[in-house]
Amino acid sequence: MTFGFTMAQSKITRDTYVYAIKGDDTLHLDLYVDHSVQVKGKRPVMIYIHGGGFSTGSRKNVAQEIFNRHLAEKGFLSVSIDYRLALGQDLSLPNGNKYKIKGTEDAVRIANEDVVSATNYILSKANEWQADSSTILISGGSAGAISALSLEYDICNGADYTKTLPQGFNYAGVVSQAGAIPSKNDTLVWKQKPCPVLFIHGSKDTTVPFERGVIAGDTWFGTKYLSPQFDAMKVPHWTYVEKGADHVMAMKALTDNLEEMDKFYRCFIVNKCKTSAYTEWADEVPADMTSIDQMIKYVPLYIIGFGKYMEELGTQSFEKPKGVIY
Repeated sequence: MTFGFTMAQSKITRDTYVYAIKGDDTLHLDLYVDHSVQVKGKRPVMIYIHGGGFSTGSRKNVAQEIFNRHLAEKGFLSVSIDYRLALGQDLSLPNGNKYKIKGTEDAVRIANEDVVSATNYILSKANEWQADSSTILISGGSAGAISALSLEYDICNGADYTKTLPQGFNYAGVVSQAGAIPSKNDTLVWKQKPCPVLFIHGSKDTTVPFERGVIAGDTWFGTKYLSPQFDAMKVPHWTYVEKGADHVMAMKALTDNLEEMDKFYRCFIVNKCKTSAYTEWADEVPADMTSIDQMIKYVPLYIIGFGKYMEELGTQSFEKPKGVIY
């Protein structure tokens, strides 16, 4: 099933597909393609996983729209997906726990199962869409970054649910915007080396720990823990830290760090650099979410949501508003 929408005054199309039906959940993905961009061979793919604490959020909002359109303009097949929000249930109701989860790890696994399903759907469409099946990247913010990182960890450790992917498959790269890996264990052990990762995180993030922290009985391994592990394993990666920033980086990176994402792809994926990089960025006034006013100042398009800005204003050309700080 598919239905299309063409951006006003643009050669980028957004087509929506049903990639899976699981029980009473119908899961969609949006495919963005810039038909004016000529690509030699097949197009790389970027899958974006939205945030929202595994309880809310949408594959559509305007900050994500800017991200998806930017990647399409770079020649990607840019994909934004739904997934089951297993923590978005009232577990106190008799039939409220339809996913039968016991905690956060189960909710993450259910989301990851859906990312795997979306990946398999894209692979099944590779010839039709001219997708480069060897160059599929995943990215996400907050819960989406947790999903991307933990899925890569589970692939490297042979988790059962990942075995529905083609034998030997791995993502070409991961872009984590304020992500971490939750675990019941006190440390992380990688049985195989992971793919290259771009870690983007704020040094003052406590929502998703920048370092190593305990939340609801689970240990969370954040960027500051993972980066030295990658160094020890000699895994190519780039750690980009905004000093003083908090969890706002889950959203701010969608608009402010596109150049870093482009460079990560060019250096670590295309040119296969066998190195690591560490960058610290400090704004004069660090971005944060200490108040609603601050959130609106830095991430208005994420908060406004896709509906009001695009569906209702779809007759207008899509441009990044001027005078807004992201």
